[in-house]
Amino acid sequence: HWQTHTSVCYCLYGSKRHMLLDIFNDYSMPFYKFGDILFLQKIKREDWITFISKRFADTGKQISDELCGMIADKMKNHPYYTQQLSQQTWLRTLDVCSEEIVAEAFNSLIGQLSLLFTNIIDSLTSRQISFLIAVADGIVNFSSKDVLKQYQLGTSANIKNLRKATLEKDLIDILPGNVIEIQDPAFEYWLKNGYQASAK
Repeated sequence: HWQTHTSVCYCLYGSKRHMLLDIFNDYSMPFYKFGDILFLQKIKREDWITFISKRFADTGKQISDELCGMIADKMKNHPYYTQQLSQQTWLRTLDVCSEEIVAEAFNSLIGQLSLLFTNIIDSLTSRQISFLIAVADGIVNFSSKDVLKQYQLGTSANIKNLRKATLEKDLIDILPGNVIEIQDPAFEYWLKNGYQASAK
């Protein structure tokens, strides 16, 4: 149907970068070279502060710029999660928001997602989990002997496979400069503070 349309512009977007690249860059896919690919940067922290503050004010509630920034920081400016945490904070705020309310909303959100995150973990090998924990911990040189030993990643030859497997599962993102990060900030927090704590 799309092939028969004229004078129409389509915009397909999403946060699953690897999946989208496959759809438009894989020769075997029907949308190969369908259009231009644009990588959008995350919404800036200051823009989130303005947005969250206004949404609270529009409903007669108050929240400080500091707390708006805290919400954005906790969710690493991730659009979906920043809005979700903002909503959970708004729901708990009667008149004036406090740091305790933001913390309660954040912990509740992580708690709600913990079953989903547990299911993700159950689908991974132990080395894939260890690799994700290393990424969450900010490790850059995965092939160093100390890192391989500390995170039980096996040999340096495994790193390429671990990176490929977690990328294909849309669990990590590879940013310019070959920087690897966990795609889901809530999952990253849970990995470091929920999963690791329970695994010890």
